[in-house]
Amino acid sequence: MLAFYSENTEPDHVDFAKDALKFLSQLAASEQFTLETTSKWDDLNSERLKNCQLVIWLNESPTNAEQRRAFERYMEHGGAWLGFHAAAYNDKDTKWPWFVDFLGGAVFETNSWPPLPAHLIVDDPVHPVTVKVPRSFESPANEWYVWNPSPRLNKDVRVLVTLDPSNYPIGLKDVLTSGDLPVVWTNTKYKMLYMNMGHGDKIFTSPVQNQLIDSAVNWLGIGAAPSEGTAANGIRATPNGIRINPNGIALNPETGKFYAVNTTKEIVNVLDGDGGLLRRVRVGKEPESIAINGVTNRIYVANGNSASVTVIDGETDKVIANVPVGDLPYSIAVNQAMNKVYVSRTFSDVTTVIDGQTNIATPLKVGAGDAVAEASLEGGTYFINYESPQITVLDGTSDHVSKIKVPTHLWAIAANPANKKIYAASVGNGTVTVIDGKSLTSKVANVGKLPCAIALDSSSAAVFVANYGSHNVSVIDGNTNLVVTTVNAGPNPQAIAVDSGNHRVFVANTHAGTVTVLDGTNKTVVGSVRTGEGPFAIAVNSKTHKAVTLGLKGDLSVIDGTTLAKWSVLGPQSK
Repeated sequence: MLAFYSENTEPDHVDFAKDALKFLSQLAASEQFTLETTSKWDDLNSERLKNCQLVIWLNESPTNAEQRRAFERYMEHGGAWLGFHAAAYNDKDTKWPWFVDFLGGAVFETNSWPPLPAHLIVDDPVHPVTVKVPRSFESPANEWYVWNPSPRLNKDVRVLVTLDPSNYPIGLKDVLTSGDLPVVWTNTKYKMLYMNMGHGDKIFTSPVQNQLIDSAVNWLGIGAAPSEGTAANGIRATPNGIRINPNGIALNPETGKFYAVNTTKEIVNVLDGDGGLLRRVRVGKEPESIAINGVTNRIYVANGNSASVTVIDGETDKVIANVPVGDLPYSIAVNQAMNKVYVSRTFSDVTTVIDGQTNIATPLKVGAGDAVAEASLEGGTYFINYESPQITVLDGTSDHVSKIKVPTHLWAIAANPANKKIYAASVGNGTVTVIDGKSLTSKVANVGKLPCAIALDSSSAAVFVANYGSHNVSVIDGNTNLVVTTVNAGPNPQAIAVDSGNHRVFVANTHAGTVTVLDGTNKTVVGSVRTGEGPFAIAVNSKTHKAVTLGLKGDLSVIDGTTLAKWSVLGPQSK
């Protein structure tokens, strides 16, 4: 067996390859076969391949024409191939039609993000690769790919494992909401198998999935027949998805008004302090996130598909500017003290800085690299990136960039202006790093599994952390930085907000379509409220004690924090 890998690719793909090499080495030792490994893709040549019974691509594929031809000859003359995750990535720029046919016609379209565990269904329980695993199992955190066209449509493809539809919606930024998603399959015209698993350092933490990989290696390595008939694949629904942001709804603390995006209708809904609809404002394509400068009464909307930020006058709720900021703006934050707006962009390490007075935008390479969230204190703005083990700090006065070392796989960040502390949650290792905004010293607190959202109670200094993977909320004492208790919060909590006026905590269970309400003082569950489909963002008015949730279809639900009564926002002053 010859395993190819790259050391110069996405960090999580490198981490997977390292773990895979350890796993395969142990497998080779216990099951008595020879494993050779290489990071030199020039080794993908006819001379090197002629004695290989199995070729494995762990995290990349060849781009050189000669290497590709050598692989084609190898496979067409009886060779065997096992590919993981990014090894099958292909799009309009790949320009390798043979490989698309080899994969059964599958072309990469989109993905869920960030990596999350998922329940998988075994389609073909009698196949040698799946015969030793249960009919369904929980796969560790992984980035799940969508293929269009789906390999299932090909009569020669045999799908072995599929993402269970019960996972939907899955993702915190790029969310898959419905449809058929094969994750393990073979093109029966060849000795080949593709496995979508392969992102990050959690892949080999499941004994069941390890058995699946073990069986795949042995089935291919001992001479799997190139054709074993086809399973009845059928035609199933194409997967659908949407990009969301937990800052898709925001409260103007000065006016008490709520502002919420509707991504598909390209509008921002404006609500009064009690949750009544005031008006709808037309913005750019696919608005995703909102930030508000309460001092200047300006609302800033990042439009993900029109490369712009819409500026709204909070007094009239009319658009006063559309500022070009570069492709795919995602997260947005306001430094009120400096009157600056910071806009991060997906697939970019350039942050756009907007002058709040002139609306002039300036690109600034801060090195945050595709920042997924930001938070500002008086002195600066803090950016986090999922794959970077550091927080990037941008000085609000000088634009000087500094770094703070933290655990990797950060997903949520919050700032407390009262005690000048920053809280950053790592979904990768279940921790929250507490940073002193003055000294930049830090302390790490252990919370639950996959912490993905943070909210602060400004009047009590309590910090509430939603743990997606352990279905609960960790409560951190803002003075001692210690976790004082954990409260059950419904399935897969994904967003969280606090009413500092009455210490009620609202936790969105996106998958269940509910909001769990907690008593932040007694740390107990008050009740559960059913909302619209897929609530993923919440804002709270602490004066009126109204919470407003934003759902995956752009629908808004208002919850009375005192009585837990709920109503939908349907029209002006609707209740």
